[in-house]
Amino acid sequence: MSYRVEVGPRARKEIKALPGYVRAAARKLIRSLGNQPRPAGARELRDMPTIYRVWLAGRWRIVYRIEDEYRRIQVLRIRRKEDIEYETLDPMSSEVHEPGPERGYDSG
Repeated sequence: MSYRVEVGPRARKEIKALPGYVRAAARKLIRSLGNQPRPAGARELRDMPTIYRVWLAGRWRIVYRIEDEYRRIQVLRIRRKEDIEYETLDPMSSEVHEPGPERGYDSG
């Protein structure tokens, strides 16, 4: 059974700011999370259960929340490794807007 993938507003902005080849790789990886939420190389963040990070194009990381109970992935951040501040992530916050037809992933 697949997961619904939602991209938070901050992550949408970060995707748009990525270099073209990284943006394409990010979109592909994010889509694949729906079928495989814990791909090879994904790691759960220490002291932040349900929050994972996975490498993207060698220098960037995608940070996302897995909600197994709801079969949902919430993409929170996409930044260079040195720019991510994990301590600013609130594992209990809902940074993601509920998806609607105009908020489908491919619109960003």
